[in-house]
Amino acid sequence: MADTSAFKKLYSAMINNAGDLSKVQSEFKDASGKVKKIKCFVKESFPHFLVTDNHFYVPCYFTKKAYDDFRSKHAGCNVTDLKSKVVEIGDWSLEMAKVDSSTVFTSYAGVEIRLIVKGFKLVQGTKDKILLSRYPMNLFRDDEMKTLFQAYHHRCLAGSISGGIKGDSLPDVSKRDSSVVSFASGDTFKGWTFKVGTTVPMDIAAICRLEKGAEYVKKLKDSGSSSGKVRVISKAGAKKSAAKKSINKVNIASKLIKKSTPGNAKHSTKRIGSGKHTMKTPTGTGASATATPKPDIKNFNAMKKYLAKMKVKK
Repeated sequence: MADTSAFKKLYSAMINNAGDLSKVQSEFKDASGKVKKIKCFVKESFPHFLVTDNHFYVPCYFTKKAYDDFRSKHAGCNVTDLKSKVVEIGDWSLEMAKVDSSTVFTSYAGVEIRLIVKGFKLVQGTKDKILLSRYPMNLFRDDEMKTLFQAYHHRCLAGSISGGIKGDSLPDVSKRDSSVVSFASGDTFKGWTFKVGTTVPMDIAAICRLEKGAEYVKKLKDSGSSSGKVRVISKAGAKKSAAKKSINKVNIASKLIKKSTPGNAKHSTKRIGSGKHTMKTPTGTGASATATPKPDIKNFNAMKKYLAKMKVKK
């Protein structure tokens, strides 16, 4: 594998050339003038066919001719079983498509660059298992790639302004859907200048049905593995039912207490009698005298005289 990402260079050229494949392929030719072949590692073969150059991974889209040629040359080898294998893509092209980035994870800002596989083969003779030196990341989540998409959007937006530099300096905000794009959600931007690809690739689920049967795909779909979604089992209902049961138990217990307690509701509390109390005073030498505060007679008489004078004056 190369020290730098080949996919990043290839896809960056596609963005910088506004989807012009002829200009892109002219930058990736060998000494004989032919377009270079792509040798890559299969990170995942189902439910998405993802290949990596040891840095980033991108999805592959197979034409029917490419699939049929592969099966004819590799009898008994399924495309959906190529995970952890090395393949060589001899005939390929790139296309740009408008998608919903909230559902297509291999896209950004509503745009996906697709690697169209027209011919490929399995690299034979690999004795040792291929191990990647790093964990490959999604190319469309790379910060530099996002910046390229945003710069391309800015060029398209600037070109759509009427009058150029001497005319309007801002787009018509009243036409929000055709002038502003939300990169977080990937809303459709109508001002892109690239030509949308017309190749209709085979669906990976259809390939799996051909290789392993419809029943196999149905089982995967029922188990949720083919969609890649996480199944969440909630226990909120169980907690509510448990809470209801506990409340019912309390209510039943309260009813039983009321029925089994005749007369006064406070029958279980022992009443204090009206006779002589049994609590004793503090014991010990001078304990009661120490605890009881003593009045100051001198101050008491002075206060009494003061109040008498105040009353006379009033």
